[in-house]
Amino acid sequence: MKSNYKVILFLILSGLIIPTYGFEIHTPLKQGALIYGTLNPDETVLLYDHLIQANDTGHFVAALPTWADDTVTFTRTVQGKTDTLVFSVQKRAWVEEIVNGLPPKKVTPSPQDQHRIKQEALQLKKARESNNYYKIPTCFQRPVTDFKRISSQFGSKRILNGIKSAGHSGTDYAAPIGTPVVAPADGIVKLTHPDMFYSGKTVLIDHGFGIFSSYSHLHEISVHPDQPIRRGEKIGTVGTTGRSTGPHLHFVLSWHDIRVDPEQTINTFSCFQENKKLAN
Repeated sequence: MKSNYKVILFLILSGLIIPTYGFEIHTPLKQGALIYGTLNPDETVLLYDHLIQANDTGHFVAALPTWADDTVTFTRTVQGKTDTLVFSVQKRAWVEEIVNGLPPKKVTPSPQDQHRIKQEALQLKKARESNNYYKIPTCFQRPVTDFKRISSQFGSKRILNGIKSAGHSGTDYAAPIGTPVVAPADGIVKLTHPDMFYSGKTVLIDHGFGIFSSYSHLHEISVHPDQPIRRGEKIGTVGTTGRSTGPHLHFVLSWHDIRVDPEQTINTFSCFQENKKLAN
C-alpha cells in the first residue's frame, strides 16, 4: 500500500496526473515537516504570511515549523472571497541533547563576534530572498551516504556547555574529514562562505519554490555561487570548521525561514531503494 501511495504521489507531483480538485494537501501534517499539495490557478493561499507558489500544474510545497500548534490555518482567496482552512497537526516529542567541549567563545560570543554573527545572518537571509522557480523536487537523497552515525537530531533541545540553546535546526551526520558531500536535489548554489562564526565553511543551495539547503562545518568547498547543481553532484567534503566538537556535516533543509526535518523529508520523499526501506 505504501509503495502504491508513493508511486501515485510521484506521478501527481511530476504533473503526469493532473487533479481536478482545488486546494488539497497530499502529505502528513507534522511539526517540522515539508508538505506537498495542489491548488487551482484562481486560488491564492497564505501560510504563516508566506504566499504559497504553485507550479504550472498546480502543485506546491510548504512547511510546518517545529513550534506549530495543534492546528494550522491556511488563508485562501478565490475570486476576491477569502476564507480559512484549518487542519490538525501531529505533534512530535523533541529529545534533549547535551553537548560539551565547545570553545567558550563559541557559546558566549564577545560583542565583536556578536556583530560578526549578525552580519553573517544577514548574508544568509539575503541569499534566501530568491525568486527562482525550478521544477519542484519530488525526492531527496542524503548529502552524506558514508556516515558513521547521526550525532545530533533535528529539533532536539540542546544544552551547550551547560547553557540552554535553541532547538537544533538540522541533522548532524558524523563522518571522517574529507568524506564527500553531495547535493540532495537539483538547484543553484546561492552562497559559499570560507569561515562563518558558527557554521565555518558553508554552502547554501536554492532548490526553487522556497526550498533551500545548507551545509556547515565543511573541510573543502567544491562549488561557487550561481553554479547549477544536480542531485548527487559533489559540493564539498565533511570537516570540523566553525563551532564543532568533531568532524560532521550539519545539514539544514528549509522552506523560506521555516526549518524542516531532513531525515523525515528524505524518508518520505526518497530517491533510492535504501531510503525506501527506512520509510516502510
